[in-house]
Amino acid sequence: VKYNETSRIIEIVHTDALTSENLHKATDDAMALHQNTGVKQILIDISDMQSVENFFDLYDLPKQYAEGGVDRQIQIALVLPKTGEGREAAHFYDDVCNNRGWLVKNFESRDEAVAWLIT
Repeated sequence: VKYNETSRIIEIVHTDALTSENLHKATDDAMALHQNTGVKQILIDISDMQSVENFFDLYDLPKQYAEGGVDRQIQIALVLPKTGEGREAAHFYDDVCNNRGWLVKNFESRDEAVAWLIT
């Protein structure tokens, strides 16, 4: 998790297997950056993610956002893996978030995701 000062985007990168521990740590770190910077654009790059330890962790993320004081105007761009369980998890996360009022959009490439966030 890092804050890109040039683009004013909070960036999260997950690779290989997404565990409950690293998902919640990255989410906590990103929420803290959001609170400290006021930045409302988040890029989640899971293009190299292969699997997800627990789909129910994704289901609980919108609740964690609300309880953590995340601004509802936040935009989350998700760079999708090409195939596999990671891609299924991304679509599940997108549906769960959007159904609860969070703006999440999936992209095939990082460039497309960044362009959407900065416009």
